[in-house]
Amino acid sequence: MIAPHPVDDLRARVMETVYEHWEAPRAGEDLGRVSGAEADRLARAALDAMVTRPFRVGVRPGPEIYDKLLRRVRRSVDRGRPIPITLGYGPMKNPNAVSDSRADWAEFFALNHLIKWHNKVQRVYPPGLAIRIVFDDSTLIMANRADPGKIASYIASIRALIGVLGSGRVLLPPMRQSSFAWLFHLGVYPLARWRVGQWERDPAHRDEMEQMAEAARRNVALPPGLDPRQQERFVAEAAHRYRIYWEALQLSHLTRGRRRLIAMYLDGSQHHIRQPVALHLTTLDKGQVTQPWQGEGALRDNGHGRLEPYVLTTGRRERSVVRTVAGLDLVPLPGFERIAVTWPNVPSPTEFADSDSPSGTVSNPASWLASGSP
Repeated sequence: MIAPHPVDDLRARVMETVYEHWEAPRAGEDLGRVSGAEADRLARAALDAMVTRPFRVGVRPGPEIYDKLLRRVRRSVDRGRPIPITLGYGPMKNPNAVSDSRADWAEFFALNHLIKWHNKVQRVYPPGLAIRIVFDDSTLIMANRADPGKIASYIASIRALIGVLGSGRVLLPPMRQSSFAWLFHLGVYPLARWRVGQWERDPAHRDEMEQMAEAARRNVALPPGLDPRQQERFVAEAAHRYRIYWEALQLSHLTRGRRRLIAMYLDGSQHHIRQPVALHLTTLDKGQVTQPWQGEGALRDNGHGRLEPYVLTTGRRERSVVRTVAGLDLVPLPGFERIAVTWPNVPSPTEFADSDSPSGTVSNPASWLASGSP
């Protein structure tokens, strides 16, 4: 028997990992009216499934937030309908990390993670979830002066990927913030500008402003020809405009209604005003918190014989050994014919350690490349 070629062996591991994370959505089942103790039981079971560790960022919601979330869930349970979730989503790939603004393996794993979330809930509450992605296109156009063409390309590719995954009942047709953000011009923006100005003049917020400027620097595409001082000003103004938009969104109460369940990636600390009642989700898999649009979708060797979904940002690429597996025909969309597989170039326990391993052990990519075998 001929031993498998190292490239074929790696390809087999890639395909095995993709199929492992390709989640078929469980069919929801409408229950009709539910009331009394049964509705209480189902609502609590559904919410407990929604905030389990594989899907939750941070600590479990405290009693006050949990009760507010539970009341929102209960409204859907009373009618025996799927629980509607509105998920905020970036409208384009980070232009500093990838050249093409379209969905890739990062979005593939992220959407499948959402389907897995629905399946977890559906096992205890038969109707499950109905998740609608809302792209914050107005935010980036206003704050970062983002390219509308790249936004349109990314949104179209997400819609196409949802179709390929056959998850239309769970992942509803996405929306754009721009479909309703025009309302802000009817009076919310002037008040938002004034409030943000007051917030920025408070010296206690100086560190937060610097952190937000650093985040903006990683995400904006700087116009060519700017000198260093002009670049700093552009970045600071982008962060300022972002705060105004977020303030206007909060003043509109569109995300603060007592009936709406809002989900977002990260824990909300990136905003100068916290979304008071929200579900903070992991992204590609358990323990993953990097937003899928922040880089190229990849697989990472966790040092224990497994490949894991990964977002290859600019910084991570610089610290990684990257090998590309090409010629894939698993997903019939542009950009999915290849995938990057990574190993840490400089071991970092905080970034590359297996989440289940306290030792922080990582694989040695140099030895793998020398031996020709993962």
